[in-house]
Amino acid sequence: WQQRRRQEEPTMAGAGMTLALLGGTQALLPASWHAAASTSRCTAPVCRLEFQMPTLDFSQFQMPNFFSPPSPPSKSEPRAQALVQRLFGSGQIDADEIAAACAEAVVWEDMSRMTVNGLEKVKSLIRSKFPPGSYLAVERVSDGDGSGGFTWHREAENKVGSGLRGTMFLELDEEGKIAYVCEGCEPLFKPGKLTEKLLKAVTANVEKEEVEQTYQRRQTRGAADVVKYLWQEAYPGGAKPDEAVRCFSEDIRYEDFNYPDPFLGKEQVAAFVTAFDIPGLEFEARKISEGERACCFTWIVRIGGADGPKGISFYETDPSGKVCFVRDIPEPSLKPPPLLSIASIVNPQLRVFSARE
Repeated sequence: WQQRRRQEEPTMAGAGMTLALLGGTQALLPASWHAAASTSRCTAPVCRLEFQMPTLDFSQFQMPNFFSPPSPPSKSEPRAQALVQRLFGSGQIDADEIAAACAEAVVWEDMSRMTVNGLEKVKSLIRSKFPPGSYLAVERVSDGDGSGGFTWHREAENKVGSGLRGTMFLELDEEGKIAYVCEGCEPLFKPGKLTEKLLKAVTANVEKEEVEQTYQRRQTRGAADVVKYLWQEAYPGGAKPDEAVRCFSEDIRYEDFNYPDPFLGKEQVAAFVTAFDIPGLEFEARKISEGERACCFTWIVRIGGADGPKGISFYETDPSGKVCFVRDIPEPSLKPPPLLSIASIVNPQLRVFSARE
């Protein structure tokens, strides 16, 4: 038996251990060993060695999938957009919280009233505009990171309907603090077509110059790119109003607050922008926010080369990249506008004479 064991021992490590994994400890000994042991007449004490294989639980083990692509990193919300939602999203205006989000040397330009510098003056300005019971409802927000903007309207506690409407542009510094704000609200007196007639009268003596078309027509990518293309490339390069219309969606809503009603659909908007193709009238974009879905920007009108009124606009695009919403707000010539001052006394929460349903 000993001799046979020594002859078969080399196979133990390979075959025996494999069998042990499959059949238990009995399989550690080849069948011929058991047969030899059963016929042996050896009377020496037998030492029996037993051991138990540990139980392995593979139920919680997962093989790594080397063939699936890694998950893309999560994209955080743009800073300016997130800041707008945090400061204004609830509707309640906290002057201290807004000031805490501003840089020490913040510049806050309220086109209907004044421009203030510094945190204390910003807090004072905000408190004066939002007495108890007044709210600011955010409508549309640009998805910019370092700069952005949003459209809004006022609401009041225990009152039905909405009040004054407006737009705000904001710009952040390197630390993510608000460094600059420009906000505008609608004029309560809307001259409508008188605006067009007035501008044509002012520029009546300006001869129309034929401008050579130097711009390159291209496809735009996102709202901010549309604004840059139209106001920094196309129009300065001699484009006609139909180039802007090409960038508009069929169901566009265009709110020019010089007019009491919005222009709806591409046909109405095309007639409106064509009417303002006036010799000597030049619109220049100044600060343009970031944003692919929506963009806010400030501008100035030059009349016969001289600086005219300033303003603020908001553009939003649809999934196809076409502009589907525009809001234009001009700076008032008198600050504060007389009608707005009266409405602020009569209805301090909504700041209009009658709520909009």
